[in-house]
Amino acid sequence: MLSKEENELLTQVGPGTAMGELLRRYWHPIAGVAEMQQYPTKAVKILGESLVLYRDRRGRLGLIGDTCAHRRVSMIYGIPEEDGLRCPYHGWKYNREGQCTEMPAEPPGSTFKEKISIAGYPVEELGG
Repeated sequence: MLSKEENELLTQVGPGTAMGELLRRYWHPIAGVAEMQQYPTKAVKILGESLVLYRDRRGRLGLIGDTCAHRRVSMIYGIPEEDGLRCPYHGWKYNREGQCTEMPAEPPGSTFKEKISIAGYPVEELGG
């Protein structure tokens, strides 16, 4: 019989938990290729995290957090760009690693975008 603490250790899979960190070291199938043909974004909930799978204009897949760091707008409505997904609200752009790469309202030369990121996970297209 497991104690309450042991049960929680083995069943909690969210970010920052022991099993969550372990399971994030392995690959998990999250979508079929056909699911990405009609729409360029898809909501994904895995290991207690809400994420967005998207295909950029170069055809590469990305998997990032489902809300923009700026105003918490859903990235499921994001606009695919050549090298990332742009927030539909204020236009912040995130790359496949979840790093903010553009902030349209910031002055030229601003380094603020380098401090902003959301969750980002590697993703590969396998098996066609």
